[in-house]
Amino acid sequence: MNNAVFQEKSVQTSVGKIFYYLENSFPGRPFVVLLHGLSSNHTTWLSTMEVLRANRYNCLAPDMRGHGRSDKTKDENLYELSVFSDDLQKIADNENIKDFILAGYSFGGQAAIDFTARHPERIKGLILLSANHAPFFKYLHLDFLTPLVVGALNFLAALLLWQKRQNYHYYQHGKTVGYWDSVWDGLRTMPISVNFWMLARVTKLNLENELKNIKAPAILVYGREDAFITKAEINAAAKAMPGAHLIFSKNPDHFISTNAQNETNEIILEFLKKYENSDI
Repeated sequence: MNNAVFQEKSVQTSVGKIFYYLENSFPGRPFVVLLHGLSSNHTTWLSTMEVLRANRYNCLAPDMRGHGRSDKTKDENLYELSVFSDDLQKIADNENIKDFILAGYSFGGQAAIDFTARHPERIKGLILLSANHAPFFKYLHLDFLTPLVVGALNFLAALLLWQKRQNYHYYQHGKTVGYWDSVWDGLRTMPISVNFWMLARVTKLNLENELKNIKAPAILVYGREDAFITKAEINAAAKAMPGAHLIFSKNPDHFISTNAQNETNEIILEFLKKYENSDI
């Protein structure tokens, strides 16, 4: 893990510490906060953070609760989106960051939507990459499967509460290739019960109302063959957000921020440069 140029810090919450990685060397310059996906950690964003630093942007990437070095307490209630938003608010307050551009990848995109809806005054711009906003089966017209899958995941999580490791595998997520490689590495980074609780929430999560209330300039980045997000869903998301612009990635699948890091960096940098002079 080569992140020596970024400062490692943590914030104490009511349950455990949340670690984050920081570049804050450019007073008065925009701040970018980067949220990784499920089963990952802040290393998803190391390449992006290096690019941002080279272009004199401040940036911060947490290991979200349940991931990386952050708290992994086995309590189902700690993995609601509201808790992730509270964690991010504590980090921002700890660093005295009044407002920032927020980027979220996959599950991190859902967390970004929730935070933006709760704290619109803090968000100057929003970047969503491969991010669902509706229950997983809704746009597949298979709504009847939602309670079955959610119930099965929560049941498996309860069965696996005993599972523990002295140490959790910590990896650079950008080096994984494809879905199953990512899943396998992900299951070694966090308690399996936590993983299943979060999958259950992703399956039933509905952020349609939250999207409608987001006024900040935003981009949605989508792979045309994303197996987890239909074209109907991403079009609905873009339509729901007054300030949103939809970008189709050259990378066809869901794993834009890991399999297409150079493109991801270019998209984020273009967004920042485009809106910097517009006082986003």
